[in-house]
Amino acid sequence: CYHCKLNMQEGDPAVYAERAGYDKLWHPGCFICCTCGELLVDMIYFWKNGNLYCGRHYCDSERPRCAGCDELIFSNEYTLAEGQNWHLKHFCCFDCDCVLAGITYLTVNDNPVCKSCYVKNHAAV
Repeated sequence: CYHCKLNMQEGDPAVYAERAGYDKLWHPGCFICCTCGELLVDMIYFWKNGNLYCGRHYCDSERPRCAGCDELIFSNEYTLAEGQNWHLKHFCCFDCDCVLAGITYLTVNDNPVCKSCYVKNHAAV
């Protein structure tokens, strides 16, 4: 078995993945996504760099995912903030929803807030 490295016995059910080449085989329970462990038997699978992936994790390896909407980011313009990727329109002030990409902001209770809202709503007077 390509995954668990145990010998396959004659007559055991085996999964062959055409994209991986017919020199590799898996026990049905070992044919899983390398990232999340989802069982891929009877599902669409992806083969990349010697690993099996479910659709979600293959796509995550190709494109960043927006922390705001959980969708893949296909635009070349996006922002990296707070250690995560965001569509430009989804990285916004927690109080007023103005877009924060490219401007100075502060965090209040781990939420991004524009300077104006910080002064108005959170600064000590």
